[in-house]
Amino acid sequence: MQEIKRLSDAELEVMQIIWAHSPPITAADVQQNAAKDWKATSVLTFLSRLCEKGFLRCEKEGRQNFYTPLIGRDAYLQRESASFVRRLCGGSVKNLVASLSDAGELTDSDIDELRAFLDAQGR
Repeated sequence: MQEIKRLSDAELEVMQIIWAHSPPITAADVQQNAAKDWKATSVLTFLSRLCEKGFLRCEKEGRQNFYTPLIGRDAYLQRESASFVRRLCGGSVKNLVASLSDAGELTDSDIDELRAFLDAQGR
């Protein structure tokens, strides 16, 4: 299975923007849709790093660069979720849910959603 590198918070925010839009997307599109007031040079740096890490493909048309995701949101989410559970909870999803519950982060609605999901999975 292909190794997917981890993203910094800023890189993840850029990827979230790209995943939310129809590819290809320009640096200006990313800058316009960012929650933060990033300078154009910062956006270009993030995009360059994402290309180096294998998350994006860059195609130049005239003076404009167009970026297309090479790794989908779901693939990254699955890999990062599994890594998170392994690193922080020793691979135990139960420990993750117990920790969220103990911290008061699970609402009744969250618990109902979890039950419905597990029932739909036949578990």
